[in-house]
Amino acid sequence: MRSKERVRYWRDPDVDALEIRLSADSTHSFPHHTHDCYTIGVMERGRCLALGPGHGSVTITQGEMCLFNPGQVHAGILMDRDSRITYRMYFVDNAWLRSMAADLRDGNDGLPEFRDIIVHTPHLSRRLMLLNRAVHSGLDRLAKESAMLEAMSGLFFAHGGIRRPDTGSEPWAVHQAKEFLGENLAEKVTLDRLASVTGLSRYHFLRVFKKATGLPPHRYHLQCRVERAKGMLLSGMSIAEAALESGFTDQSHFTHRFKQFTGATPAQYIS
Repeated sequence: MRSKERVRYWRDPDVDALEIRLSADSTHSFPHHTHDCYTIGVMERGRCLALGPGHGSVTITQGEMCLFNPGQVHAGILMDRDSRITYRMYFVDNAWLRSMAADLRDGNDGLPEFRDIIVHTPHLSRRLMLLNRAVHSGLDRLAKESAMLEAMSGLFFAHGGIRRPDTGSEPWAVHQAKEFLGENLAEKVTLDRLASVTGLSRYHFLRVFKKATGLPPHRYHLQCRVERAKGMLLSGMSIAEAALESGFTDQSHFTHRFKQFTGATPAQYIS
């Protein structure tokens, strides 16, 4: 018996410029159409035809991505009647990408443009899957924003004609960010806020911070929260109080993250 087709959408208020659709074991063919936003597809299984004006019939196969600019005509036509395909689509708001392009191009906020329709860049496909995982796994806002910026900037560096900017060590900016994260453990820190604190663009900040610390900012923030919780537990605070004071609203989530970083549950740590 053949698998039944599944369609699922993800939308997240933490990254409201993004919508993700999974089509699994799909038998659906799309006629020529357009979207008013950027559309990125990752073929996970099977193959189909993507048709664009002036490009003829182009096949996208497993492991490849399709990249469409706003208003670009395309289609998704199955190769034969018995075909089934599994793919994931990322729909990205134009205004968000315009802002990202301004970050990357030092204030030039013209809309970027993909130069290729079908590409095979596995490391960028993996970044998109990390973004997907961040959204549907319910990671914190900073993790989702960082995953989105890394995925989209990588695509436009490789396939959108944007030159990767040079980044220095920027020790003062990294110091400011670490201080801010350490002083705001219970806050839902955003990438925009960190960029504002450091005076850097979002992309520049992410690159500089990871280069200096070896960690993305959301991971550093989480580690600081666990370290603060360890001290609270050792001072006699209850597990529930330590979880709340260190920014974890859910005790089970706190226990999971605490063990992830220490190899022990909070109860085991103080036993």
